[in-house]
Parts: sequence; C-alpha cells; structure tokens
Amino acid sequence: MNNSSFKAELTQWLAHSKKALQNTNSFSSEEVQTIQAEIEKREALANELKTANSSKNAVAFEGSYNIIGLNQDERQGRYFGFLHISKVSEIRVNAEWVISGEQVQQGSGFYHGDTLVINFSYEGEVENAGKTYKGVVVYKLINDSILTGFWSEKHGNDEFLGFEEGRKLKASETIWEQAKMN
Repeated sequence: MNNSSFKAELTQWLAHSKKALQNTNSFSSEEVQTIQAEIEKREALANELKTANSSKNAVAFEGSYNIIGLNQDERQGRYFGFLHISKVSEIRVNAEWVISGEQVQQGSGFYHGDTLVINFSYEGEVENAGKTYKGVVVYKLINDSILTGFWSEKHGNDEFLGFEEGRKLKASETIWEQAKMN
C-alpha cells in the first residue's frame, strides 16, 4: 500500500469512528465520555501513524481491540465494546465480542492477506430471548493496530450494512477479561 492510500484509509477510519459521537442522546454521560476518550486515543494513533512508516503483518492482527460501530438499520444506532481475535491455524481465527459491556457474540472465520472474514452469532436478549442471530463481518487490516469493517446479519435490514472500526489495545490498557466482567 502506498503512503497516500494508507493516509486516506486512516482518515476514513477516524471519520467513521467519530460518527459514534453523533446522536448520542440514548447514551449515558459515562458512555459518551468513554467514546470521547477512545476517539482521543484514535486521533493520537492516527497522528502518530501519519508520520511513521506503517507496517502490516498478517499474524500481528491477533489481540484485543476497542471497537466502535454503527448498526445495520436506518437509524445507524451506535455501539461500542471490545473484540478479541485469536489465530487457531494457518488461516483460521476465532473471535469474541463484548458489546456495551453485556452482549457477548462468538465467531469463527479465516484471513487472507489483509482481510478477515468472520461468521458470528449471538443470542437475543429480553423480548428476543431464545432467538439466535447470525451474520458475517469483513475486516480490512489497515495496519497492525487498526481494522475497519462492515457486517450484515440475517435478521438485519437488508437495505443497510453495519460498520465497525477497531483500535488494537496496548498491553497497558484494559485487558480482555476485565472488559468481559464490566
């Protein structure tokens, strides 16, 4: 990837991430502060990467990510959480998401080059208890620390795609097990 296309992808990733701060009236002030803090970390990472030579290593995508996403509906409702990706073979991966500190989703898939494809599922909550939701997410690895993706699920609105942006957590940040407990 040449430097100008990398910078364009980085700019788009940051812009998509910032969409999570639009129409946050359904979020608590604590959730808005959490998202604002994450956006600040993403801005700092983007500034750092714009001046450095960025690398992409297909094996280095393993780890935990802070994610911000837009749902697959007309309102494009925002969500945030964590994603953990682990390699299970030469091309296979497992994934686990914790959305808004409570909804757990599981997935498995594969990677090729700079692309991850993961089939996911999760159990419905409250009025949808007992219903299993399934879908697929496709991520592009921008570099070793950033992924951007889109997703669709069987029971979603076919006129829309969901979007998800991820920033890899550093060892000093919240660890995966703590995220699952919150």
